[in-house]
Amino acid sequence: MDKQLSIKNHRVAIVQAELGPPNPRAPEPYFWMRKSMIWNMPEPCAREMLCSNCGHYWKTKFIDDCMKKYEQVTPPEVDPAWVDTGDSGGYCDLWEIPCTATRTCNDWEPGGPITDAKAKSGEYDDEEEDG
Repeated sequence: MDKQLSIKNHRVAIVQAELGPPNPRAPEPYFWMRKSMIWNMPEPCAREMLCSNCGHYWKTKFIDDCMKKYEQVTPPEVDPAWVDTGDSGGYCDLWEIPCTATRTCNDWEPGGPITDAKAKSGEYDDEEEDG
């Protein structure tokens, strides 16, 4: 993926979909309280709705191989406060960004991650996918 496009798309997702939290390893109570209000559910439930189990999150061998090319999943230029956790990442087909499994956004949907097995069997909504 083009680094400048990744930075641009991350910044758009942060503003439009409240992608976060900036530091997934910190408690971030305001972030999670806001998500629980948006999704109309208790905060502990909101904390379980992560990129890692989102229907837009691709975690396939191809994605893993692509991620190995980069030192960080999220480019540091996205935001000075944005912490790269060093965790392996996946790819969000909605925002077209590499993403950290421990983040989320307002567009979270059930059904993820999309794995090699799901992709092969067609167990996902591929309306957004180019193939």
